[in-house]
Amino acid sequence: MTGDPSFPRLGAWVKLPAPESVELLALAGFDFVVIDAEHGAIGTRTMSTMIGLARGCGIVPFVRVAGTAPRDVQVPLDAGAAGLFVPQVDDAARAREAVRTTRFPPLGQRGASTSGRAGRWGLDTLGDYLRSGNDEVRLVVQAESAEALAAIVEIGEVPGVDAVFIGPTDLAVSSRFREGVGRPADLVAAAERRCGDHHITLGTTASSVDTSADASELLDRRGYDFVVLGADTTMLRQGAQALVNGVGTATTAATR
Repeated sequence: MTGDPSFPRLGAWVKLPAPESVELLALAGFDFVVIDAEHGAIGTRTMSTMIGLARGCGIVPFVRVAGTAPRDVQVPLDAGAAGLFVPQVDDAARAREAVRTTRFPPLGQRGASTSGRAGRWGLDTLGDYLRSGNDEVRLVVQAESAEALAAIVEIGEVPGVDAVFIGPTDLAVSSRFREGVGRPADLVAAAERRCGDHHITLGTTASSVDTSADASELLDRRGYDFVVLGADTTMLRQGAQALVNGVGTATTAATR
């Protein structure tokens, strides 16, 4: 591992607006979930319920926000999210903006209210609430472009940033990968080495082709600290498809 050994290792995206997804993933043994408010159709009320359920089930709840506007970050943090994933962080300036809206002074300018779940519904003192928000809430910024990979050390070393997450899907479709720029795999490998040299906590998504083998490779040999194995939607589709295909294969064999 290159960075924080206490960071939860195995996670899943939650895209379905169903709190039961969080419970099922906890029962399956995942360490954390990322409630996807960027790409999933998940409202703030459902998000809050998911966060509370995750905490009750012993699984770490992150939220991937759509941006760094106060409304994007304040609601999940007040609801008790253990951290945020912030997309499209291309440089240190964007990372500092994420810190500004996520952290309390002196690191940032997040608004304070102890009356929510993050303040244990008013039980926490203001001091404990502020300390928890700055010391325990994790900020994960997503590097999803060639520009971000080139600046990954500068991004990861911004005070208040806890980890960098390399987003392979957006990298693959990025218009920055024009002829002569270099293959994404080369840029990712260089970014991995630089993060290892600078002890930056690093995460990514495992390949959907052979998820288990790829996750082991990423964690054991390529220096990643945490990996998202897939989405609840994908797991449901793959499990359902495997059942249907299995019945089809068995039926075909029985008629021979």
